[in-house]
Amino acid sequence: MQFDKQERCEACDFLMKEWKISSDCTLLLCPRCFHIKRDIKLCGASARKHAWGGSEFFDKIRTILTMRRLNKLLPKNKELNVLEIGFGSGKMLTKFLKKGHKVYGIDNKCLEIRIEESLKKHGILYFDKAERIQLPEENFDLIYAIHLIEHLEAPAEVFKKCYDALRKGGLLYLMTPNSASKGLTVFRDRWWNLEDPTHIRFFSFQSVGIMLEKAGFERIETGIPIWDSLTLEISSLLRLSKRNSDEHGVLSNKYIKLVYALILPFNIIIRIFFPKISPSLEIIARRSV
Repeated sequence: MQFDKQERCEACDFLMKEWKISSDCTLLLCPRCFHIKRDIKLCGASARKHAWGGSEFFDKIRTILTMRRLNKLLPKNKELNVLEIGFGSGKMLTKFLKKGHKVYGIDNKCLEIRIEESLKKHGILYFDKAERIQLPEENFDLIYAIHLIEHLEAPAEVFKKCYDALRKGGLLYLMTPNSASKGLTVFRDRWWNLEDPTHIRFFSFQSVGIMLEKAGFERIETGIPIWDSLTLEISSLLRLSKRNSDEHGVLSNKYIKLVYALILPFNIIIRIFFPKISPSLEIIARRSV
């Protein structure tokens, strides 16, 4: 099986090239905007069997750090309409709910994890793919998706829905793996972001910016947050010594927290001095007033 030799980049429409990152793992790379597409049949990368490969402990840390970041971007003392795409267990949405905001969520339940009871009772939830959901126009002050857009079948379609659903001045906040991360070139098919079998694309600054502009966004900021996915390089190292993944991947090992606790301080220092290895992109886009 091979890629379509004439496949064009979904962001900039440039002809994509095959990038063989290991003997049995080939990706499609756009030479112009560095957008990446992945076919799991051509780049299995010892992916785990299940889409869920996280840790409740590390998810709590990510939730705390992401909420802290969002609180700096949002207006104070104002009731907001908040939508999360890919809410999972609903930990973040529940925090917004407790603050008195009206919350909405979209999730296709592929992670098969338990949803917070208060969110089921008081939130407005949609259980389907984001591409299929019809959102009310100009209704939301904040739409966010944390490590979700790399799973989408039609990201351009979802970005346009988000633009139309935001109120003027509303905020779209995204976190996603960075296709230009030096971690991918270092770890190659052992890069932890390839462990997830549902990661079918990776965005760059350029590609996500192009697609958001096409959706209508004009005010777009991007950055590399060193605080996101803090354990990814360590997980990638662990994958170097293991050719086959468990059902839920390297994070399912019961001794893993001890390994991370020992190595994490050194990993943070490396990111501070070599930020390009950080694996994530942060995207902030607003609908113009």
